[in-house]
Amino acid sequence: MRWKCLLLLVILGLSCSSALGARDAVITVTPLQDHISFGESALFQVRITNLERVQQKFSLYSLQSRGWNIDPQPLSDKIIVLPVGDTYTTKIRAQPITKYEPGIYYVAFSIDSDNGKSQELSLKVYLGPEKPIEYLPTIRATLDLDTLVNPGESIAATLFLENQNALDLSGLAVKIQSSVPEFNQVFPVALPPLDKKTVEFTLTPNKHLQPKDYKLFFVFEHEGQTIKVLEQELTVATLVPEFDIAADEDTIFFKTRSKITITNSGNVLNTQEARAPVSFFASLFTTSGGSFKTYKGQRYLVWEVSLKPGESINVESITNYRLIFYVVVIVLLLAGFYSAVQAPVAIKKKAVTVRSEEEGALSEIKVTLELKNRSKKQLKDLEIIDLVPPIANIERSLELGTMKPKEIRHTKQGTKVIWSLPEFEVQEHRLITYNIRAKLNILGSFKLPRAEAHYGKRSGKKGKAYSNFLTLE
Repeated sequence: MRWKCLLLLVILGLSCSSALGARDAVITVTPLQDHISFGESALFQVRITNLERVQQKFSLYSLQSRGWNIDPQPLSDKIIVLPVGDTYTTKIRAQPITKYEPGIYYVAFSIDSDNGKSQELSLKVYLGPEKPIEYLPTIRATLDLDTLVNPGESIAATLFLENQNALDLSGLAVKIQSSVPEFNQVFPVALPPLDKKTVEFTLTPNKHLQPKDYKLFFVFEHEGQTIKVLEQELTVATLVPEFDIAADEDTIFFKTRSKITITNSGNVLNTQEARAPVSFFASLFTTSGGSFKTYKGQRYLVWEVSLKPGESINVESITNYRLIFYVVVIVLLLAGFYSAVQAPVAIKKKAVTVRSEEEGALSEIKVTLELKNRSKKQLKDLEIIDLVPPIANIERSLELGTMKPKEIRHTKQGTKVIWSLPEFEVQEHRLITYNIRAKLNILGSFKLPRAEAHYGKRSGKKGKAYSNFLTLE
């Protein structure tokens, strides 16, 4: 049994050695000119590499290809001697001597080595007619593009073309025809025989294009003749964006006139509220054909308008702050006038009942004069004059206040009490008090006249300031 297995292994080893040694050379064939017409020669390149461990001689010949002349070039290469491991390159010429019909032909060619091994080669030849065949233009066209279109956005498209015969279509024209003017265009395409081309182009529709279905026709023309028409349908989407608002303002002397342009940038008839932001304060002084509304805490000037695709309308608003300016000017003028005519001395007269009789009649009254220099300069030669009605007398036995009177004078109107201040400082404050006693018990109301203050002016004249009237009940 062991001897049988060993014998089997030896036989397999010899078989493998025989198989490996069956190929004594590597031969490759490369076509150089395999498309010919009758009367022309096909040409092939043959490369031979000696794989044996000894020098070999190779014979190149053809015996089976009837109607063809097949020879190496040069003819001396019919016998090639190659040392061990060397490579040699030659050419094989194949020429038809019989007038065959146009078609594809396989020509046999053999290479033998001197060790008795032979390799058969098959040379593939394309035999064409002596005169060009008149082909009809035949192309295959495939279109790749997005069929849903957003107005105003460009569409990238790709056209795949294939020339399916030997006709040269270098002058091919591709025309795009559509009811959408922006889609119409023409571009040339060079399409050689049996060639393929990829053409990329862009379609840009009008941003106000009406939303509906449109047809595109790709017309392929060659030498003025239409050879193919490709149809494609596109759908334009509906766009309803918010209206665009642009404002142009012109301000002249606290008055701003705003010209506002409202535009429908969509592609359908639309009704919207166009809103322009405005502050609450500005809205109090703004007039327009719109109304004021508040959205999310922001105040807007609003117009409700209906516009066609691409249509614009102009509205106007006027913000007038001149009234504020006039009011401020008037207030400043009044303040200036009041400051100019206002006496620098302020006098305030007060009186309280010190004592009254049992029947409720007034008996004794304390009078207080409050003086203040409210100007920004020192006053000189200030005289304060108060008049006591004839029905009352000054109580001489009492302290007459913080200042003693300069003079007490009796007149028909009553008793005049005069105080004098040589200087009265800025913002200085003085109180003058005195008591009066009624000659008779006074029932009802008792009126005290205004006190006066006389002060000197820059012009040398005397100015006067008056206190309030006073009535005691």
